Amino acid sequence: MPTTAPSSAKQDSVEMVTTSSSMADEANRPGRILDLHKDFFFHRRTLYCCAVMSIGGFQFGFDLSAIAGMQAMPGFLQVFGFPDPTAVLGYGIDPTVQQLINSLMSIGAFVACVSVGPLGNYLSRKWSIVLGIVLNHLGVILMMVAKDLATLYAGRLIIGLANGYLDILPQLYIHETAPAYQRGALLGGFNAFIGVGLLVGSIAANYTAKIIGKEAYLIPLGLFLVVPSIIGVALPFLPETPRWLMEHGKEEKARKAIWRLRNQSTEPELIEAELEEIREALETEKRLSQGVKIFDLFRKANLRRTMLSLALLLSLSGSGALFLLGYGTYFFSVAGQTKAFEENVGMTAAGLVATIFSMWLITKVGRRTVLLFGFASQGICMIIVAATSEKGMTETIGKVMVAFTIMYIFFYNLCCAPYLYLVAGEIPSQRLRGYTLGIAIAISFFFSWLVSYTAPYFINPLELNWGPKYGYIWFGSNFIIFVCFYFWIPETKDRTLEEIDEMFEDNVPARKFKGYVCVRAHNAEIVGSQRVTGDKEGVPAQHLENA
Repeated sequence: MPTTAPSSAKQDSVEMVTTSSSMADEANRPGRILDLHKDFFFHRRTLYCCAVMSIGGFQFGFDLSAIAGMQAMPGFLQVFGFPDPTAVLGYGIDPTVQQLINSLMSIGAFVACVSVGPLGNYLSRKWSIVLGIVLNHLGVILMMVAKDLATLYAGRLIIGLANGYLDILPQLYIHETAPAYQRGALLGGFNAFIGVGLLVGSIAANYTAKIIGKEAYLIPLGLFLVVPSIIGVALPFLPETPRWLMEHGKEEKARKAIWRLRNQSTEPELIEAELEEIREALETEKRLSQGVKIFDLFRKANLRRTMLSLALLLSLSGSGALFLLGYGTYFFSVAGQTKAFEENVGMTAAGLVATIFSMWLITKVGRRTVLLFGFASQGICMIIVAATSEKGMTETIGKVMVAFTIMYIFFYNLCCAPYLYLVAGEIPSQRLRGYTLGIAIAISFFFSWLVSYTAPYFINPLELNWGPKYGYIWFGSNFIIFVCFYFWIPETKDRTLEEIDEMFEDNVPARKFKGYVCVRAHNAEIVGSQRVTGDKEGVPAQHLENA
């Protein structure tokens, strides 16, 4: 490894900070060594590696739409349904079978997410993804050869496990490899692929539904194999995450991983600075830990972090978006719209456009600001939809209701969905990230299922028959989330994961994260860079209590 001294410009940026206060305006933060290269495309190798992982989001979106479409295919109903002369398709399907097809996937995903934390003690992120790919292929094969419901159910449960792993592990990989200024956009890309999966699944199911025979559903099932196979072929060429390697005492492998992830012209002192920052954060966390990881989730500063991650992902179902995504066509129908299918497609398309645009927005505007704007906008859209329906359904009122429903989904995909997953993964500590994010996503799966299960009782004419008035509930929910987020959710944009660790350990209030000076993280960068440069000038920044 070369050990040439840095240029004078680099030496100027490696300044020794001394401060008697840990609070400062963002403009007065000390220049950080790792901020030298902030051109988004500078670390192209990181972008390539994380882009491969981002396509994992496709699988979950494709499952949601393709499986829903399969249940309306005559070819599928011939095998797993029953003849029904009164039905439009000539076949019907038992509601219990439908519930199990959907619920078993959710159960499998729940189990997978909960197991990610303990699994990380034994398998690296890459090998855990391999496990997800193997399970996916096994589940797909079982569903393709199934001739009875038991085999079909087994396939759905196993695919649920695979979906859970392929949902959470690519996100963990991106969190643990991407520089702070790339992390948001790359996780936005993961969410964009969920939208792409939804769209492709709908298209595939629509075109193959016309086929009479088993091929109608075998073709979409075959497409389940494509994306995991692409990831599997690429995995041997991707490095393991340096933070997982450091956590498991493999420092030299972690150093090599950082070299492979960063631009080949990156200065050696920057590599060492990044490595030292990770080491310092892990050592600090180990000093504060008390043994069993699962119990540490609810101790000291980790309790706050666990609760915030849970709150962020619970707000996915608390926003009301999953009700519209799952029952959009039906909702428009019971609201008196004659082009419900076309309007639902328009809503999905608007959501995908917003998700793609969020990849740019996420690099420009703070997480906290966008989340607050998003939930405020969603609440306004929901109250308009609900209040408008009070006057009865006319053609004009129907158009207004549809317009604001589509606007709601636009704001959800632009301001909320990408940011909720992003911040929920940034907040946990490295040692507990797999546990925290896994449990948070698992609980989110449960409440998503609960919303989907109960929504028909509110909007169905044979039940409560609220129709668009169901929006009042989601207005109240969005308002509560907005207030809670204002007081509790911190700003994490452009912060390394180690800086976020330090701020939680120092118990910094949420609204003061943005301007906080992270002394330990900065000192660690200096120590790491000095190992390469031999520069002994200056004294690292002092902690507040030593100032």
